[in-house]
Amino acid sequence: MFGALLVIVVGLYIGFTPKASAPTPDGAQGTTYKNDSYGISFTYPEGYVVSEGEKGDAHRGHYNITLIRKEDSAPRENSEGPTAVTIDIYQNNIDQQTLIGWLTGSNASNYKLVKGGYSRTAVASAEAVSYAWSGLYEGDTTAFRHNGNIIAVSVTHLTPEDTNVQTYQDILSSIKLTSAVSLTQDEAIQ
Repeated sequence: MFGALLVIVVGLYIGFTPKASAPTPDGAQGTTYKNDSYGISFTYPEGYVVSEGEKGDAHRGHYNITLIRKEDSAPRENSEGPTAVTIDIYQNNIDQQTLIGWLTGSNASNYKLVKGGYSRTAVASAEAVSYAWSGLYEGDTTAFRHNGNIIAVSVTHLTPEDTNVQTYQDILSSIKLTSAVSLTQDEAIQ
């Protein structure tokens, strides 16, 4: 029993732990994040704090990965949160929404705050949509379907010159998609 639990814990640690020192798209040193459970990896520059976790409920999964600049990561009192780059992975294998259906029908997309519609693009050869929105902060989102999920990569910023905007673009250009790896209970025990 203890051995099986140890295998599961080690497997989760390996699947959800950022890996260090990979080149970013512009050749600078950075860190590679890899999540085998969702079949996604990307590179981001040094100087960011990564937090992640399940935000969904018993009905639908919603896994969130947030990157915040180290200098902005200290807890704040009586203030809005810092600008950030987020990767939200929404379970879609039950509803099997189209990308446009999710975009226009889900509050999670922020599409009701859109400025000027969306454009079609691609992320790692996956069909994607990209759009700008305005709320508390300015935002940009690129969303695509992968492994029974809808993945939305977003950035919030105060100005277009915010360093998070470049980080968002670098992450999008470095994304690699693979088949998701899920261990059954029998596989985890072996």
